[in-house]
Amino acid sequence: MSADTPTAEQVDWVERLDQLHLLTPLRVLAIVLVAAIVSRLLRVVVRRLLDRALTVPGLVSRADTHRVEARQQALAVALRSALVGVVWAIAVVTAVGELGLNIGAFVATATVVGGAVAFGAQQLMRDLIAGFFVLAEDQYGVGDEVDLGLAAGTVERISLRSVRVRDGLGGVWYVPHGGVSRVGNLSKSPMAVLDLEVARSSSLAALEDEATRLCSALSTDPEAADALVGEARSVGLVDIADDRLVYRLMVPTRPGAHTAVQRVWRTLALDAFADGRLRAP
Repeated sequence: MSADTPTAEQVDWVERLDQLHLLTPLRVLAIVLVAAIVSRLLRVVVRRLLDRALTVPGLVSRADTHRVEARQQALAVALRSALVGVVWAIAVVTAVGELGLNIGAFVATATVVGGAVAFGAQQLMRDLIAGFFVLAEDQYGVGDEVDLGLAAGTVERISLRSVRVRDGLGGVWYVPHGGVSRVGNLSKSPMAVLDLEVARSSSLAALEDEATRLCSALSTDPEAADALVGEARSVGLVDIADDRLVYRLMVPTRPGAHTAVQRVWRTLALDAFADGRLRAP
């Protein structure tokens, strides 16, 4: 007799459980226990995989650490919910089969209902999938200055479905991830664009000298000095119109501080126009 062939004692034991109507409940209980154990293991595995995939070595900023932890938590919740949902769906179908119900009818009904729900929630699924990749790729996060096409401003809150942005006028915009076709993150490589618009007849040499003087004044200004992380770089003339010249400089700043630097720059330029060092168009 082979080792896989059940003995008479084993067969009697199983038949006895069946006679007491305990075999089916025990099978259902085993299915539930297995599903619970697999769900628990998936939660641990997902958390560890995301810790390894998203942890960036060398983080010293508390804000950066908090940002990574927020991304990990959001992605972990999404992945765990999806995987655990699949596990329990399989467990329910298997348990229904053990109870002697018609699995085919059950699966067919669930398929029709799921198809109808999926068809009606196409935009929602699109937003969730897009939001997953936004978080996974760290396209933008809380505190970033972004231009989403539909709205531009500071990110105040981000979820798996949408992002809340506050613009320069104080307005709050709720933008679904699925509706964003392009993303401009000004906090990834922070740079302030500094323009000078002067009369067409202005001397280019004099304009360059005044731009250098304004850059020196900018670096010593109390409000702008803390926001600067490098020296200004001259781009040169970027536009020549009928009545004006546009001279541009760029200076690296701390993330989100470019607007403060531009505000100080405009004040300094206004003083230069008032003193006659620059001629207005």
